[in-house]
Amino acid sequence: MNRKQIYSPIHKINKGKESDKDSTTTHCFKRLRVMINSGFIVRKIVERNQPAEVILTFGKAKIQDGRGTKQLGTEAAHNLPRDILINNRSMWAYLEDPECIFHARLKKQIYLTSAATVIVEKEANYIDSQWEKHGLLDIFSSYLYKCIEVKTDSENEFERLSEAGKQLTEDCQETLNNTKLIIKERKTYQRKIEKLDKIFDTYNITIKEFDYGYFINSILSIYRLPQYR
Repeated sequence: MNRKQIYSPIHKINKGKESDKDSTTTHCFKRLRVMINSGFIVRKIVERNQPAEVILTFGKAKIQDGRGTKQLGTEAAHNLPRDILINNRSMWAYLEDPECIFHARLKKQIYLTSAATVIVEKEANYIDSQWEKHGLLDIFSSYLYKCIEVKTDSENEFERLSEAGKQLTEDCQETLNNTKLIIKERKTYQRKIEKLDKIFDTYNITIKEFDYGYFINSILSIYRLPQYR
């Protein structure tokens, strides 16, 4: 599989709530969903690899599905905020680790989680990058660590993961609004204030409507299937 450019029908997976929405709503919804799901993936990798300690950091995305069009003012926005590094190795790099044995379906999901994008107006990518600089990565890291602490099939697994998902969702709302306060007086923002305000409003509405509990319950059921063990 080509790590530099992966084409996949990721936009066809899990149609439903976001399928009839505009690309900005779709991207925000998928970003929330991918962040939640990443906690399950990182937990799975750590349980398989069993490192003495776990240090999570973030790097630039190295694999990408899709690209925007300059003439249309669009860009491919990664749903996953940055590349997740587990002990300084990309999440998807563990798929080739002989100590980690994954089913083919799970391997594909990990690759797609890292590569998936939505084609959006370039202003949405600008907001994403500012959001990441002003708190999103910190709260995402905190969520991932909480998921690692919840062992597979442990007591109150769903409740503990749901609490972590709830906190992540609430923190997303707070950090997004803080980001807007930080950048709204900049010339870059003022030049495109109507468009940027609209994107912030769309993100806020999407976060408020995101049903983290339903999604966590669904993804937990999937990860209990034999092919995802």
